[in-house]
Amino acid sequence: MKIRTSYFYQIRNFTRNMIPISTAIWDPKWFHAFTGDYFYLFKDKRDILNGLRIEPIIEQGRQSNHGPDICPCEIKDYNTCSFLRQYRENLEKIDFDKMMADMEDLANRYAIANKINEEIIIVLIVYETPTNPCSERKPLQDFFNAHGVECKELDYPINNLASIKDEPFDF
Repeated sequence: MKIRTSYFYQIRNFTRNMIPISTAIWDPKWFHAFTGDYFYLFKDKRDILNGLRIEPIIEQGRQSNHGPDICPCEIKDYNTCSFLRQYRENLEKIDFDKMMADMEDLANRYAIANKINEEIIIVLIVYETPTNPCSERKPLQDFFNAHGVECKELDYPINNLASIKDEPFDF
């Protein structure tokens, strides 16, 4: 299992071995099939699971004093932004071993249930693109890396034809 970060827009390019998990306090409505239920899970027309959220991380974002959309910092940088610094500190309150065990269990069960032979990639989803310096992705990456688990941005472009074997695909 790998851990990567990405943003909501990229889910449309994901392959079957990628599991997007929201880290956002509020997800886009389409991520839950417009149901209004933050616990509604579904597979989109390309068979990509949508709707998963990682509540321990989301809770830490709620405890921060402001968000990236209303950040008062003049310099939008992980090292100087009070929101991102506090967000990173709050991540340390999570039981990391339990969270990783839960993600491993999810990845294993998902691979078996969906007959996926490729390595599962858990993708932590944020709103901002990688070029936006005021994003939770850097604290998330730092948090996982500091605990000995490689976490970096997903490689782009995603080659969504690579995982398709003899299955029909609508363009």
